Amino acid sequence: MTQLTETQDVACPKCAETISITVPGADVELKVSPYVAAFGEYTKVECTNEHPFWVYYC
Repeated sequence: MTQLTETQDVACPKCAETISITVPGADVELKVSPYVAAFGEYTKVECTNEHPFWVYYC
């Protein structure tokens, strides 16, 4: 069984730079946050301007 890698574009909440990230599936809804939460499945991202942010999978 081959696992496909899906990507989606997200915007940095501080500078609006668009970044392409890998997501677990095409039907996943993404929520961008400038802060980390205590729970939930997420990935930490940093734009080229060195702004860290978190993308949560819903």
